[in-house]
Amino acid sequence: MPVNIVKLTAMVLIFLTNAAFAEVEISDATIRLLPPSVPNTSAYFTVTNTSDQDVSLVGGSADIAEKTELHNHFMQGEVMRMEKQDAVVIPAGETVKFAPGGLHMMIFGLKQPLKKEQIIPLALITKDGQQINFSAVVVSPNQHHHH
Repeated sequence: MPVNIVKLTAMVLIFLTNAAFAEVEISDATIRLLPPSVPNTSAYFTVTNTSDQDVSLVGGSADIAEKTELHNHFMQGEVMRMEKQDAVVIPAGETVKFAPGGLHMMIFGLKQPLKKEQIIPLALITKDGQQINFSAVVVSPNQHHHH
């Protein structure tokens, strides 16, 4: 009997979490684990827009840091540069990956060092002011497991 209550509670929480933002789904969210002396890091995730209208992401938030920004990498001559994005459009029915070397969420001014496999609540902010909450797991930059 308790298992059913737990399942039901989880289903209700998932429904409540997704109900307001059913048009945008966040998956595979990770935050890069860097040495404790490094005050900034980045988050990567996949955004799927299941609606029939484009969604503009204009920022993010993380309680663990002073501020967050959406950035993209681009080549300028021979040099890889990072640039803040005022908006990232997720086209209707499309999926956009935020990944190393491309789009990502910069997390500035960490309030405390992160720990491997820690779960961190994050949010994306849309142009119309909606907040899309999701959780990301802290992972090492090199995901290879050495045996």
